[in-house]
Amino acid sequence: MRSALAELPRSVREIAEVIGVERALYLVGQLPRCYERDHRYPGARRSCVILYVPKTLRPDHPLVTILGWPDADKLVKEFGGEILQPGNCMDIYRRFRDQAIVKMLNDGTPSSYIAEIMGLSERQIRNLARAEIPQEDSKAAIGNTPKRKSTGAMPMKNNMGARTVWA
Repeated sequence: MRSALAELPRSVREIAEVIGVERALYLVGQLPRCYERDHRYPGARRSCVILYVPKTLRPDHPLVTILGWPDADKLVKEFGGEILQPGNCMDIYRRFRDQAIVKMLNDGTPSSYIAEIMGLSERQIRNLARAEIPQEDSKAAIGNTPKRKSTGAMPMKNNMGARTVWA
């Protein structure tokens, strides 16, 4: 559980420390998404999640509907009256989704059926199948990368006293 908690974004980790990792991920997955324009890239949108935790809890509150009374009450005691913006955990979701896709492909499920279920194109499914590399091989490949060769350039001082390398 410690490693699962460490993988979460800090904002979700705070919630997970109160109600547990599984319940926190379930909560984030059930919350509605707000979409806004991503100003870094033209035409791109990004999603965010906003959660208001009330100071007092009513039985018909959406938190009670999503989590149940005991976990919702824990959140109210810890974060009552606050507006939380937990991370959307898309990296965790994608990793889980990709593992499920590879498992279905290995079991012989047609890629068209997987694409329909997952809401992806068949091309994305093929790309995932092609990119699947066993973890042991990728770690070994990273450890065996060649060291950078020297170019023979000599470091020199510039007029400011800093060392620069001229090739």
